[in-house]
Amino acid sequence: MRSDAFSILPGLMLCGILALSAQLVSESPLLKGHFPVGAVMLAIILGTGFRHFIPISPRMEPGIRFAFRRILRIGVAGLGFGLTYADIREVGFRGILLDTILIAGTYLFSVALRKWLRLGENLPWLLATGTAICGASAVVAANSVLKAKEEEVAFSVATVTLFGTLSMFLYPVIARFLGIPIPIYGAWAGSSIHEVAQVIGATMNISPQALDFATILKLTRVAFLLPVLVMLEILLLRHGTEAISRTGLSNRKEHFPWFVVGFGAIVVLNSLRLFPSTLLAVLQKGDTWLLAVSMAALGLETHLGRILTVGPSAVKAGFWLWIFVSVWGFVLSLALFGHSFHLPLTG
Repeated sequence: MRSDAFSILPGLMLCGILALSAQLVSESPLLKGHFPVGAVMLAIILGTGFRHFIPISPRMEPGIRFAFRRILRIGVAGLGFGLTYADIREVGFRGILLDTILIAGTYLFSVALRKWLRLGENLPWLLATGTAICGASAVVAANSVLKAKEEEVAFSVATVTLFGTLSMFLYPVIARFLGIPIPIYGAWAGSSIHEVAQVIGATMNISPQALDFATILKLTRVAFLLPVLVMLEILLLRHGTEAISRTGLSNRKEHFPWFVVGFGAIVVLNSLRLFPSTLLAVLQKGDTWLLAVSMAALGLETHLGRILTVGPSAVKAGFWLWIFVSVWGFVLSLALFGHSFHLPLTG
């Protein structure tokens, strides 16, 4: 037991250092003010760059694998610290309906893309989950069930982050040009932009009302992580013993993503207001760091050459999913939160 602990320590320390660096850089005034991007994405960039330019000692490998396979699950469960039942209730029936239809439509569209572009088994699910739920964190959470190739995961993370960042810059420009009302814009941004940080970046300079509503709607999408991962688990098991043996698992009990249950339990506990606000802030910050640790590990396991082998079809899939979620999200927001543009954007 002690030898196992010592064997993972070097790689784990490397992942931790990269994650801490990513978190410090993401919180720098320059980056937060002009290009808000989360520590999770920065961690995979640092990890990938480290792997590409600096030789990795074999002594590091056990700790890197531990961070990506074990720490990740704890981090995904900890996403529940950012969500309560009150958050879900505040968006109302229309908000939940908007999220539900948009997420379902994104997955159905990913199935169509899979057939059209002849994609592999896992990549469409990774891209759809990252696009529909919460960006990079959702991609790595889905991979805990799917067990996709490292290059597919890295590609999916990079893709959803790229297009989410483009949305962060383009949405305000489009909204001001069209004069989109605040409620519609908040619903559109919160339901279709990938990362929480990107939603904040797209709404914070529009109005406080747009920022608040979009953020709550975005956090509500995180709540769909639980049913989505269970759905992926069921779809995987429907392929029978061949799919299970391909992931190195032999039975449902071992294969079931128990960390998802932890996510749901934390949401319930958080809804009961059992955590003081100061403690909750520490837990949320700590969870971001854990996710960054696992993403640094993913970067360290990723070779840039392998990412390029994913192919042009995968790039097309990421692009068309982005177009779909943007257009579909706007149509739904317009239908559910207003039928005209008579209330211009202010602020």
